[in-house]
Amino acid sequence: MSTLRYTITVGGAPRSAVVSRDDDGHFRVVLDGVAHVVDLVRPTPDAFHMLIDGQSWEAGAAPREGGWLIDVLGLSAEVDVVDPRRAVVVRSAARGGKVISAQMPGRVVRVLVAVGDTVKKGQPLLVLEAMKMENELKAAGDGLVAELYVAEGQAVDLGARLVRFE
Repeated sequence: MSTLRYTITVGGAPRSAVVSRDDDGHFRVVLDGVAHVVDLVRPTPDAFHMLIDGQSWEAGAAPREGGWLIDVLGLSAEVDVVDPRRAVVVRSAARGGKVISAQMPGRVVRVLVAVGDTVKKGQPLLVLEAMKMENELKAAGDGLVAELYVAEGQAVDLGARLVRFE
């Protein structure tokens, strides 16, 4: 079972969330230290029907810059999510690093660039499957792909080097 840690801001207040998924597809969510079992029953592009600790909930979800506008029972809140899969790219660029590393163990599903390719900020680089979900990693800035450390189908460990830029 893989685990991801998120920082979520709800209405301006920061919250801590730890999410894992078991082999049966159930999500285990620890929100500010309180554990919950979450089952997505019917996800659609703009709404979720879910069971949280056995209780049924409907939530509307509209994407916005940096997060989501969530509506539950007619109450709306802006929710910003810092996703560790994307934060690694931002952290690498911020500290002057040019190597993107895996923030979770997983399997490389697709490599979308080749050595020598010029990439633009926000361009997809590769798709990493973890926790039975596909996660697209994107470039934090413009650059040239200098080295690929992985190939499609390859399993990677936490911290494994994926791509190096010049």
